[in-house]
Amino acid sequence: MDEIRTLAAKTYNEAFEAVDSGDNPAWGVELAATSLNLWRRVGTAQNLAIGCWLYSRALAKAGAGKLSLEVAKNMLHQLDAVEDPADWLKASALEGYARALFAASDERFAQARTDAEAAVAAISDEKARALIAGQLADLLEL
Repeated sequence: MDEIRTLAAKTYNEAFEAVDSGDNPAWGVELAATSLNLWRRVGTAQNLAIGCWLYSRALAKAGAGKLSLEVAKNMLHQLDAVEDPADWLKASALEGYARALFAASDERFAQARTDAEAAVAAISDEKARALIAGQLADLLEL
């Protein structure tokens, strides 16, 4: 179990870097899916929500908007299973949901973006707020 946990975390970090760089979207999708699959074996609802967030983000960046939205819905479902989720986790999930709506050209995007902005503003930890705000920044310009 510890080996799978270690591999899930390592793969997640590699996937995050691949998605963030945008150099090879297919590689980012593959790594994010692999990490999520590993977390499904050993993770908590929070691990799964975070894994879905990255997988959805990878799909959105790769141009698979409708699939990104389906994964974002799974992310929100996992978030519902987290007992007393942290404010940063809620905000991150709302950012991911808004991003997926945008990628899917869904009319609910504007409201979701507003909801994500409010959730980011409510994050109590300044460092966490800055991190999630940075992830939301490109959506605010749309």
